[in-house]
Amino acid sequence: MTVPSKKRTSPKPKERKVKDRGNGQGTVYEYKPGKWRWQVTLGQRTDGKRVTRSGVADTKTAAHDAMTKVQADHTRGLIADPEKITVAQYAERWLKRLLEIRPRTAKRYGEELAYALEHIGTVRIQDIRATHMKDLMVKLSKRPMRRGGAMSARTQAHVLTRLRSLFREAVSDQIIYANPMEGVKRVKGTRLESAGTALDFEQAARLHSVGWALYKAGLCRLWPALFTAVSVGLRRGEVMGLTWEDVDFERGVLHIRQTRVMGVDVIETSDPKTLNSRRDIHMPPSLVTLLKVHRKQQEEEREALGTLWASTGAVFATELGEWTHPDNLKRALSRVVAWSNPVQKDRAWIGIPREARAELAAVIGMGEKLPDISPHDLRHTYATLALRRGVPVEVVSKVLGHARVSITLDVYRHVLDNERRALVVDLFEELPKAPAVQLQALN
Repeated sequence: MTVPSKKRTSPKPKERKVKDRGNGQGTVYEYKPGKWRWQVTLGQRTDGKRVTRSGVADTKTAAHDAMTKVQADHTRGLIADPEKITVAQYAERWLKRLLEIRPRTAKRYGEELAYALEHIGTVRIQDIRATHMKDLMVKLSKRPMRRGGAMSARTQAHVLTRLRSLFREAVSDQIIYANPMEGVKRVKGTRLESAGTALDFEQAARLHSVGWALYKAGLCRLWPALFTAVSVGLRRGEVMGLTWEDVDFERGVLHIRQTRVMGVDVIETSDPKTLNSRRDIHMPPSLVTLLKVHRKQQEEEREALGTLWASTGAVFATELGEWTHPDNLKRALSRVVAWSNPVQKDRAWIGIPREARAELAAVIGMGEKLPDISPHDLRHTYATLALRRGVPVEVVSKVLGHARVSITLDVYRHVLDNERRALVVDLFEELPKAPAVQLQALN
């Protein structure tokens, strides 16, 4: 009996395993007759998972071509990571990276980004488009702020800069393929930077008289720091970062080499914000005199404490020689402003010697209350009064540590315009006046 032969069939081709040949090299193989699969690894996500692309083609050549195109797009930065992540989640990741490098910068960037994340934080970062960002800038320009009024143009500019950096990093991380901030600008209508509140000459003199009286009475330890800020236009962090090594009494020069600023839960010493911020400033005689008085008082405190004194070298140290918190400068200024009010009755006179009390009362009663100002306004006061005194804008710019003279011109243009208007000279003032009839004929 003949046994019928079984029909022989071709074995089904087995799907070959993809070999890991490294990021960007890729693999092409035939997974069934007439069908070719390609796969390429483009990188790795922050969570450790690989970012891959794959596809199917009818021929090996077509599969190679498709894979080559993906590789080329990846090289050009046109391949986005499909990872589902919101803007807020990516911002947190970005800030954590920055935190390891510059803590104080990360803290400030986080505060500025928070204004934008109120509106776009829950949106997937891949879904953000330029139209969303333009709408966002309009909303920010109308956002009410804690101190009243809408968000300033300067704050808008800071938020805009942070968003550009954030999305630029997302492109670099291959989370998105294009920066949605390209072409997005802040809403026009307000000046980018304001000169702030500046005291006039009379108010500056009152600030000095009240501050000096409080210092002598032991009620304003940081008056020398405030006087330094208004005398040479230092930033708050620059004032609080001064050490005695930075004070050259012989030459009458201050060396600005570091700044004390808030980091993340700590106060840290950092380099000045720009290269031009590292500068040498000539001190006026009044500042030299006050700093000598202040140093003598500090030396007496150090001798009294002995080994308990913290050898930080800080010019404006605490009673223990430690660095003073930068926020205390604002508190000291608020105290001077409050004591300048001649009609305020609830004053803490207890503990003040009788002679000092009499002198202080006399000083307070000799003028009006000072406007509420911040330590940064002392910097503006210096610049404004120096320009009104005729100090060249180039000199003022160097003292302030501006990166360019154009910055000083932009911020204090109103001061310069007023001074120039006052200096207009009529070359023909002494000439005989033309008869009215002739003037009418000219018109």
